[in-house]
Amino acid sequence: MFNNNKIFTVRIHGYGGQGIKSIASMLAKTAIATGLYAQAFPEFGPERRGAPVKAYARFSAEPIMTRAQIEKPNFIIVLDTNTLNLATTTEGMDNKTYFLINTDLIPLEVKKKFSLIPDHHQISCIDAVSSVMEHNNKVHVSIPMLGRFIRITELVPLEKIKEILSREFMEKIGEEKTRLTEKALEEAYFKI
Repeated sequence: MFNNNKIFTVRIHGYGGQGIKSIASMLAKTAIATGLYAQAFPEFGPERRGAPVKAYARFSAEPIMTRAQIEKPNFIIVLDTNTLNLATTTEGMDNKTYFLINTDLIPLEVKKKFSLIPDHHQISCIDAVSSVMEHNNKVHVSIPMLGRFIRITELVPLEKIKEILSREFMEKIGEEKTRLTEKALEEAYFKI
């Protein structure tokens, strides 16, 4: 899905505390480590846990000159289906926009439930909450989403993102949580 010949844009939606900023940052750092150019930046109103949050990321094989918000994303990641009730989540989408949604629904059910997403859009669903619960709530909900995203887009190699993740978080969350996080990332990546 990632095309080296043009800028690939991602917008991530959720609520404060779900790891929206972390996903964007982790993807950008990993992309840069693999030789791509990347940007990642969040957008929030009141900076508090539970408030709606958006993050943006751009990736390219060539230098990225723009710093503007992403108005027409190639890919939208939704960490909480409640954000699908906000017009800003589907803003700027077109018939090529791909959605990755954290839900136990199947894509057809998502299309029926959220009329903002027309039938011609591509949707992939993953139940990231169940994955977190399988790991005793020691894994962030953003991790399974990240695993599935890199599987769909093939933007960066799984091993490289695991390396960056371990380097970034080992001291912050400890070895046990880091290993569980890597396991959840892999499970989401390989799950069909």
